[in-house]
Amino acid sequence: MTDVLKPQVLRLGNFCYRINPGDKLSDNDSLKLNYTEETNFTELDPAGSGADVDSRVKEISPGRFAAYLDIPSALFRFIIGKKGDTKRKLEYETRCTIVIPARGVEGAIVIKGKTARSVTSAITRIEVLADSGRQKTDFTHFVSVPMTHPIVQRHYQKFQEQVLTQFSKCHGVDESIFQNPDKLHLTVATLTLLNDPEVTQATEVILSCADELSQKLGSDPRLRIQNLDYMNDDPTAIDVLYAKVRSADNSNSFQVAVDLLGSRLAEAGISRQDFQRDRVKLHVTLMNTLFRKDTGGGGPGPGGRNSKPRETFDAQSMLKVMGTFDFGEIPFPGFHLSKRYSTSCTGYYETVVDIITSGSSS
Repeated sequence: MTDVLKPQVLRLGNFCYRINPGDKLSDNDSLKLNYTEETNFTELDPAGSGADVDSRVKEISPGRFAAYLDIPSALFRFIIGKKGDTKRKLEYETRCTIVIPARGVEGAIVIKGKTARSVTSAITRIEVLADSGRQKTDFTHFVSVPMTHPIVQRHYQKFQEQVLTQFSKCHGVDESIFQNPDKLHLTVATLTLLNDPEVTQATEVILSCADELSQKLGSDPRLRIQNLDYMNDDPTAIDVLYAKVRSADNSNSFQVAVDLLGSRLAEAGISRQDFQRDRVKLHVTLMNTLFRKDTGGGGPGPGGRNSKPRETFDAQSMLKVMGTFDFGEIPFPGFHLSKRYSTSCTGYYETVVDIITSGSSS
């Protein structure tokens, strides 16, 4: 039985026809019986029958509707497509005009159409394209806990010297895969912030957590960096070697605080990670094959990555001898919103904002 709310239709050029019950199409696709012409193409709702109208859609004149989308210019290319093909398809399918600012110019995308629902359909499709493009875009910032205290750096230097002295003949071990000591850090979350408003939003979320984080950490939070571990299952073929981080008093206060901050960023739609499913791994990267022959350091904010295939290293003997290596105990240095691919005057990453909780010091 035909659904009267979703009739069969026939599109010919710029016109759309409803096929009445009992009408049939011949082999040459011409109508044998009468048809009803739809004078307004977009009334056959491109957003779906009964779809809600987006609150951003406004009537600008009788029979004319518009919406303005604030999307970072870095994502425009995903909406425009190769030679403008994606944008043209969007305009054709939604019967809207879409105006996108010039390349590199920040500004709103303007959508105009004859019905609110057609504009809503365009909004939905554009936001899906933008979100997909964001997932393909490298992250630009990360929330970090600096591990550059002199105590840690002193022990890290001893660690590096011992590894190069005793295990330099192990496959893949060389000086270039060590992290830059000025950029030792723990990563809480990685963020893709593509314009100033997004950086501001992330900053506000982080600052809004300050009091709650202080309560979770206590009055004098201290951290212990100790014990080596690696990311994969084979100690003879490692890409990343790291040191574990924990609260110095063996409580879970630091883990709770880190997970809280990560969750807040995810709830705000700023971070990609699923903090409800996974806890943040508390670790400091010490050696990473991505750094190979790149002395600028790496991790979430490397000076650059080697484009060649990664060559693993053998850490089996190293782990047996140095597995419990202790990098020391330090005061909690605070949470930082750090800018990737940057270096400040201290040698650490440039900091957009930091939260120094009570009892913390850098």
